[in-house]
Amino acid sequence: MSAQLKDLTRMNQPSPARSGMVKVSYGVHNLEAAIAGKSVSEVRQSLKEPLNIDPRARALVNSRDVAASYILKQGDQLEFVRLAGEKGRDRRGWRFSP
Repeated sequence: MSAQLKDLTRMNQPSPARSGMVKVSYGVHNLEAAIAGKSVSEVRQSLKEPLNIDPRARALVNSRDVAASYILKQGDQLEFVRLAGEKGRDRRGWRFSP
């Protein structure tokens, strides 16, 4: 496990209001980490390999689409999602037609 992931996932004793905690999910992967104050872009970069986050995945915070520059707040829920039925692209960048 990388040092970055260990730092992000280090958990303290459970308490009702853990400082700076944000829930992060992508597919079957879920974690809670003290990352409030970091941007969505920073979190994506730190977790792209450990959680295998697709670079095309959209970032949602509390079920709303957000920019990469969005600063996470304590209690936020960050989800990286791919839309159902979303098709890939060919080598030229063209979308495949159904």
